[in-house]
Amino acid sequence: DDGSATADVTVYAEVYDANKALLKEDEFLAVSGKVSEDRFSGGMRITAEKVMDIGAARVQFGRQFSFSVTGSLDLAQMKTVLTPHRCATGLPLIVHYIQQGIGCEIRWPDEWRVAPGDALKQSLVDRLGVAGAVVEY
Repeated sequence: DDGSATADVTVYAEVYDANKALLKEDEFLAVSGKVSEDRFSGGMRITAEKVMDIGAARVQFGRQFSFSVTGSLDLAQMKTVLTPHRCATGLPLIVHYIQQGIGCEIRWPDEWRVAPGDALKQSLVDRLGVAGAVVEY
């Protein structure tokens, strides 16, 4: 409950070989597999069936990528920032536009799906001043 618990994850050869490029020290990964009781340690043990990096997990489990814009809306600049992050298998893009206390939700067309990585979030902050870009699950 306090976030300090740990669990051993066993990755057998077949899964390891298919994902060895992802297995790096201090990299966050999402693992799905079978959970069982570890009678030796008294904790839980996970046998990995699928391993993915955080970006792939965001796309697989995320519903949409969204952020809010207050003030003026420069669509040309927004497209320039978003273009390098477009991805046909990415997440739908939603912009919450708020102007003078009135807001609306702008759903971008499917051809504007984006890869919801940290680079996109950083570009939105650096170039558009957008804070609070999130993957909605």
